Amino acid sequence: MPYASLPVTYDPRARHVTFFSPALGISRSFSIYIPRDVDERRPAPALYLLRGHEREWINPFEDRSRDGRNVIDVYEEQRTAGRVGPLALVFPGTSSDDNRIPGMLVNMRAPHLANGATGIGSGRFADFFFHDLIPYVDRHFPVIPEGRARGIVGFSLGGAMALSVAARRPDLFACAGAYDGTFLYACDRGRRVRRRDRVIANPMFDAAYGVPRDLTFIAQHNAANLILRGDAAALARVVWVVAYGPESHEPWQSNYYRGEHLLECLRARGLANALENPVIPDGDHTWRTADRFIALTLPLYDRALRHESSKAPDRVERPR
Repeated sequence: MPYASLPVTYDPRARHVTFFSPALGISRSFSIYIPRDVDERRPAPALYLLRGHEREWINPFEDRSRDGRNVIDVYEEQRTAGRVGPLALVFPGTSSDDNRIPGMLVNMRAPHLANGATGIGSGRFADFFFHDLIPYVDRHFPVIPEGRARGIVGFSLGGAMALSVAARRPDLFACAGAYDGTFLYACDRGRRVRRRDRVIANPMFDAAYGVPRDLTFIAQHNAANLILRGDAAALARVVWVVAYGPESHEPWQSNYYRGEHLLECLRARGLANALENPVIPDGDHTWRTADRFIALTLPLYDRALRHESSKAPDRVERPR
C-alpha cells in the first residue's frame, strides 16, 4: 500500500500513517486499526474517532483511569461478543503536534496565532479532513468508500468536532456520536453563539477563532447552530448518539448542560437521540468513561453503518 508507516508507539494493533496534506501544506499523521478479517476483497465500514492528538483513543495510559486498556480493546470485546461486525477504526490528528492548539476541523481564522506550534501548516483543517484525509483513507485502506458506510464519534472537544462535521456534511456520515462534548450554546434560533461563553474565551482557540473572536465564523461551525439551521431532511439521515456525565459533576467532570442544550437543538428539528437516556450516572470526563460510552454505543454505529434499518435504530437502554 502507498503509505509511509512509522514505528508504532501506543498499540501494535494500529498502524501509524504519515502522508502529505495539500490543504495544510505539511505532512500529517493518523492511526488506523483494521481487523484481521478485513482486506481489499472484504472491505469494512469506517468509524472515525476524534479527540485532539491521534494517539489519544489508542494510548492505554492517556489518563490514569484507563488502567492499560484502550478503545481497540473495547471494540475487540464487542466483536467477540457478537455485538458488532468488522469495522475499521480511524484516529485522525486534529491539533498541533504537541496537542496544545486545537484545529477544531475548521479552516482557522488566524493560524499565525498558533505561536510556532508545529503541525498547523496553513491551518486549513476542514479542507484537510474533508479533501485530504477521508479520500486518502478511502483510496489506500480496505474501507467502503461511501457516506452511508462511514461514521464519526468523539470525546470532549472531539465530540463537538464530530457532530459539527456530521452536521456540515451529513452526506458523508451515517452516524455521529459524542461523549461529554464541549458544545457551544446557540442563540437567536441558531444564528449566533453565546458571546460570554467561557470556552470561547480560552486562549487555546486564538488560532482557530481569531482575536478578537469571529463569532459569526464560530456559529457557522458549532454543532448546535448547524443542527438548528441545517437541512432537516439531510440531518434526519444521520443517527445521532449523544451522552454526557451527570449534572452533579459539573463543571469540570461533566458537560451536562452543554449536552442538554445540544439535545434541545436536535428535538427542535424533530431529531432523536439514539440513547434512551443520555446521562451516564457515574460518568466523568475521563478516558475510562469515554471507553464505556464506546462499548455502549458501538452496536448503534454498527447497525447504522450496515444499513440494517432505513430509520434510526431502536434506542439503547439507559446507561448504567
